[in-house]
Amino acid sequence: MNRRKMFVSLLASAFLISSTAGIAMAASTTNKTSANSSNSSTSKKTTTTNNVVHTLSNLSPVKVTSRSTVRLTDVNILSQDDGNVVTYTLTYKNNDSTPMVMLDYWSKVKTKGGTLFSPKLIAKDQEKKTVAPGSTVDLTYVMKVGREVKLSDLNFLIVKWDFSQANYERTLGKFNVPASYSITTPVGKTKTVRLSDSAVKVKVAGIKVFPGEDKNQYVKIGVNLNNISYKLLENPNIKWILRTPSGTNYPLTPDKDSTSVSIQAQANKALSLMASLPTSVKLQKSELLLVEEQGEEKTVLPVAALQLPEAIKTNVEVAANQPNIISVEGQRLSTLLELAKVRIDDGDYDLNLQLVLKNEGKKAIKVPTYTFEVRTADGTVYPIETKALDALKLNPGDIKTIKISTSLQGDGDTSKIKLYAMSPIDKSESTESVTPSNSFEFSYPVGVYAIPQSVSSGDSLSTETVVKNSKGTFGVSLGSLQRLPWSDSDIVAAKVTIRNAGNKTVQLPELEAMFTIDSAQIDGDKKLIFTQSGKLLGIGMTTEAYLLTKIPSELRMGRLEVSLIEKVSEEESNEWITLNTSGLIQPVSYVGAGKKYISGTADKETEMGARRTIIYPGASSDIVYTEFEITNKSLRQSGLGKLVGYFRTSDGQYYKAIAKQSERVPGPGQKSVVTFWAKVPKTVLFSDMRLIVGEGIADNKFLTGEGEASAYVNALAFEVPPTSISVQGNLTNIDLYPYKLTANSVRAYLAGSSSVQIEMNYNLSRDEDVEMGESEHKLVLTLTDQAGKSFDKELTVGTDLKTGTKETLSWSVEDIFFEQLRGGSYRLTVSDQFQGQRIQLAEQVFGYDRTRLPEEE
Repeated sequence: MNRRKMFVSLLASAFLISSTAGIAMAASTTNKTSANSSNSSTSKKTTTTNNVVHTLSNLSPVKVTSRSTVRLTDVNILSQDDGNVVTYTLTYKNNDSTPMVMLDYWSKVKTKGGTLFSPKLIAKDQEKKTVAPGSTVDLTYVMKVGREVKLSDLNFLIVKWDFSQANYERTLGKFNVPASYSITTPVGKTKTVRLSDSAVKVKVAGIKVFPGEDKNQYVKIGVNLNNISYKLLENPNIKWILRTPSGTNYPLTPDKDSTSVSIQAQANKALSLMASLPTSVKLQKSELLLVEEQGEEKTVLPVAALQLPEAIKTNVEVAANQPNIISVEGQRLSTLLELAKVRIDDGDYDLNLQLVLKNEGKKAIKVPTYTFEVRTADGTVYPIETKALDALKLNPGDIKTIKISTSLQGDGDTSKIKLYAMSPIDKSESTESVTPSNSFEFSYPVGVYAIPQSVSSGDSLSTETVVKNSKGTFGVSLGSLQRLPWSDSDIVAAKVTIRNAGNKTVQLPELEAMFTIDSAQIDGDKKLIFTQSGKLLGIGMTTEAYLLTKIPSELRMGRLEVSLIEKVSEEESNEWITLNTSGLIQPVSYVGAGKKYISGTADKETEMGARRTIIYPGASSDIVYTEFEITNKSLRQSGLGKLVGYFRTSDGQYYKAIAKQSERVPGPGQKSVVTFWAKVPKTVLFSDMRLIVGEGIADNKFLTGEGEASAYVNALAFEVPPTSISVQGNLTNIDLYPYKLTANSVRAYLAGSSSVQIEMNYNLSRDEDVEMGESEHKLVLTLTDQAGKSFDKELTVGTDLKTGTKETLSWSVEDIFFEQLRGGSYRLTVSDQFQGQRIQLAEQVFGYDRTRLPEEE
């Protein structure tokens, strides 16, 4: 008995020895390791892919008692310069009624040639002393073997103390891994592993390749971890390796959202792993290796090998005015570089860009804080500083336009440059506070955009001209030049930007507008309107001015000059600057059907667009009617002044539109709807009709209150195809924008007299986020008997028809026709009447209610 105690003591000491020192992880010359690899590169394969085995469940268990067993449940191998590291897991199942003492059992490994290896328990399993009745315990062993040793060469022995034997031990059984077994998990399959003593399912989500620089490529591997245990998995000491078919290992770096692995029980976490590889590296049939560091010596243990699917090479470069789709949190983020403005100044130029972001997914996303840079053809990189993406969240369908700008050297030729959107770099911690394995330093392009050659809004800036005088130094540029219809004449409207280009605050002089057409000065009505009242300009500040005049509509212009004249005194004036605009008359910028146009600055943006256009047919003329939406995109009450509109047909005819506009300025996110209408001959074709809309001017300022505009500026042409109105076959959700009407029930009571009482129970709702002027529409309810007799009821929505639910409307019709009527049906038609002309919206057939008829004698 004393001898047994001595052996037990020696064995316990052996189990407490710490695991071997850390093993170097990767070597470029390491051969690919799999249990079914052939002995010679020239030998023929004797098995097919169908014979490869990826499970050990077919190995018979070894009995350790009459009822309890042990199984070999996992085995892995990691190739290194000085040999292979083998780990294997034994799972003990105690089916007895008493605890199983683990000191009574251990494991040895022998090759088929008789070489003996001494595996050691990994550090975290050395404290597992017993197995409770009815439970299981996993024990993982690690050992070092030669480079040529294969798993199928090894016998994993289960040994028990037996003092009746000469060497005091007895082999209970062994496991041998079949030659057809592969430790590599196939593409698309899940591997269950133990991390920090938690069961975790690992699956490769995909592999993408992004273009890099200097003959490099960025590889991004998506991995999903599913914690199937019943406890939190908190930051296991794991590392990831990309192993190519040639056996070369490349460490993978988690991105900033994957450096911390904290997964609740039964929860998932998606990881993104990055590596920079030479473009010459072939990724077909590569593997993802998962290894874990154990103990104070940080022994590297192989945990799993997963076959990688075919790599997807991402094409992030798009042509001008084309969208680029970026995947964010599994959702589609559409990005479009839609606007570029250039301002040149003495060998340098300012580049202002407008990037449109849209969440095309089904879930809200937080837009990553991408960094931006402009790269020239010779490789020069100009970083762009912006905070536009800080804390930017987009709900499904949300659209956000961001503006970025930088200064570059060159001639302003945008065909020689491209905009790069780069993946975020984690700057939350300094490099001194984290180890290199936990810091994310990769930044790869997620979008490469060609710069648009023209400004999509039609408001491009020409070369800035510098004016130096006693007042200071000014940069003056012509923004847009429009020729707009006005009654029997045309308006010429020039938008000029004036910038303080000096190093001190300056005051603008008293200025007047002057137009010269083909050397002839226009002496008629001229206006100069500034967008801001003050004339002081700080360093770098700008102000905008509109120069307006009217010319005959039939006048053909050749050369046009726009001048600012400084008024020195009542009798004296000097030319301040003249801008030659030959060839710069621009067509009114076009906005397609269903599209929106955003104007203003980032803190005062307004979105405009035509909602729908309706044709009201008449006997001798038709009415064209457009609902025009203005949405306040800023954080405060904001909107446009009084709008002016003209309908333009495809053959160039103009019809002045009558506008109805709310006096109330919309709040943040609210809409103001302006209605435009005009009577046009029935011969007018409505195909390709456009509505020209501009901001009204009166008394040398933008018109905001009562009064009529004498001119307008900033005009846009919106395509307004007529909306086809289908007559609904029921009275549910009838569109009376901004109202919705539903008739719940309709009853027409026959009473045996000439009077019929009609009652309609209805719901009427209004979109409260929409501001509109006083409605000029009438709702007409028409009762048509099956015999063809019709009776109208004219109503005003919002007053005669009140908003609410389960409201009741009653009216009666009188006709001798009803005295003899004892039954039958009628049709109730709902029509929209505008300026005396109607369109039908809905109709439904009902039967007369006979409950009020007197009994027949």
